[in-house]
Amino acid sequence: MCPASKSTQKNNYFMAQTCESGCVCVGPTCSVRGLSLMDALRVHLRRGRRMDFIAVMSLFAASALPVPPPDRATLRRFRNIVADLGADLYVALVDGRLVGCVHVTYARQLTRPARATLDLLLVDPSHRRQGVGSTLLAFARTRAQRRGCGLLDCAVSGDPAARRLLQKAGWQACGEHFVDMLQAD
Repeated sequence: MCPASKSTQKNNYFMAQTCESGCVCVGPTCSVRGLSLMDALRVHLRRGRRMDFIAVMSLFAASALPVPPPDRATLRRFRNIVADLGADLYVALVDGRLVGCVHVTYARQLTRPARATLDLLLVDPSHRRQGVGSTLLAFARTRAQRRGCGLLDCAVSGDPAARRLLQKAGWQACGEHFVDMLQAD
């Protein structure tokens, strides 16, 4: 990352890394200093909203995942997930367009540290391998740490791209699960 980068959270948007020049860095170098298309991508994260329903369902379809039926029950479930303050649903925006989402749930336990589960991480196929997934994953990890979680886990069923992303991020494979041990804040 750019040496002048720092994490910021501003106006309900999480910008992965922001330089003094105002760029958002998602790659290994600053988009101003090390010009490449991947690095110049501006990824903004914000909490999911009720009105994101159609865009998130479109993301499911674009990712070739089963799309839930477009009925009132599905809309109600989505609205409940968005409103649940005990879980996180954040969306990634590039140029104002929703290109990814992450859903993390939390379990508090009396005898052990809390644990977080990465239930969903989706990136639009046209924006894959451009840092969007890594940005969402890093954000999910930061949120879990802030909530005092000692563990972040994710079930991966045969998706090689998901396995590569998690391995690259330093997660440990445990069969069909990947685990990231966290240092609570």
